[in-house]
Amino acid sequence: MSHIHVCLVSEQTIPNILGLYHFQPPKIVFCTSGKMENLGKSDAIINTLKLYDLDYSNKFDRVLVDQDCLEDCEARLSNIAQKYSNHKFVVNLTGGTKIMVLGAYNVFKSIENTQMIYTPIPKNEFIEVFPREGDCGPPIPLNLRLSVDAYVTAYGIRTGNRDKIEQLKSNAIRNKETSEWMINNYVAIEDLLSSFIKEGLNERRGDKKNYRFKMDCSNLRPKERELLLGLRFEIGRDSIERMLTKYEIRFLTGDWLSDFCFNEVSKLSIDDCVTGIELISSKGTNNEFDVLFTKDNALYIVECKSLKQEHDKDADILYKISALQHDFGLKVDGFLVSTSRTILNNKGDIKEHILRRSDQCKTKVVHPNEIKNIGPWIKKHIKGL
Repeated sequence: MSHIHVCLVSEQTIPNILGLYHFQPPKIVFCTSGKMENLGKSDAIINTLKLYDLDYSNKFDRVLVDQDCLEDCEARLSNIAQKYSNHKFVVNLTGGTKIMVLGAYNVFKSIENTQMIYTPIPKNEFIEVFPREGDCGPPIPLNLRLSVDAYVTAYGIRTGNRDKIEQLKSNAIRNKETSEWMINNYVAIEDLLSSFIKEGLNERRGDKKNYRFKMDCSNLRPKERELLLGLRFEIGRDSIERMLTKYEIRFLTGDWLSDFCFNEVSKLSIDDCVTGIELISSKGTNNEFDVLFTKDNALYIVECKSLKQEHDKDADILYKISALQHDFGLKVDGFLVSTSRTILNNKGDIKEHILRRSDQCKTKVVHPNEIKNIGPWIKKHIKGL
């Protein structure tokens, strides 16, 4: 008997995505509201499933209901039950409003060959709430673990540089030893890295063509010289020079730190990790994020800031994490990694106003002394790692 999967649509799309991936039905019925469709939630579910080779573009019905009217919900769902009376139903009761859930349960509990499930958020499993005799029985695991791209797609967010994600990962892996050396020798090379910024190299981050960079530079310290030689700079008596690609420019002006964090996070038992991903919200807001990773269908961000942040009077270094949560509407826990000692007070502790702001952003601030151990540090703060 053919299977119709009924989804109650709400802002939380992932439980429906996990259920659809588990059952892989021939057809979906979205029970949704005008508000959710204006937010593109049904389309977000379809677009996410496409990333896993499940194309429901022409295999769904969309039923608009008054989410606060029980009679309307029951009437419209009864029409669906009648339309597909020769089919088996699986109804996911996790989403929707309480009225939509009650309406769905009232309609489908009297229909043969119906199974109703519920996924407790944030668990990756479902329980069968109908039909049942006695206890609901043991939870049934949902095995899909979303990638970063799939997670943001589930929230209606577009990945602007999807075609470059693997290249950015490869670049970070290729830079692993160099970025690790830089964090271990940061104090000795900080002035040199600051000089790159002062000489305007940061302004070239958007260049598409290679750029010949030349900078007056004398009395190099041993570690500075070691770094420049490792990066294949031409070192003259009073200057340094090199032709740089756009990726090398980005690396020297800050991406070295996000590359380091990407490689350290990737050592953990996570599901996916990306760096330099560009996200575009449903409102067209565009931003690039240093490191994003997923674990058990939860999303995490690592925001990286190198060099000094004297201008950051009000903990604005947290703005990207805040934007991801508010402007993009994502539920995400964050980690702020900053090499700047200016985030510390006279006792060497993280300043109180930064901690207060970070708490508001659900973010942990990594002490500069702990950056070398960022992987184990993050592991302590995420359940299941």
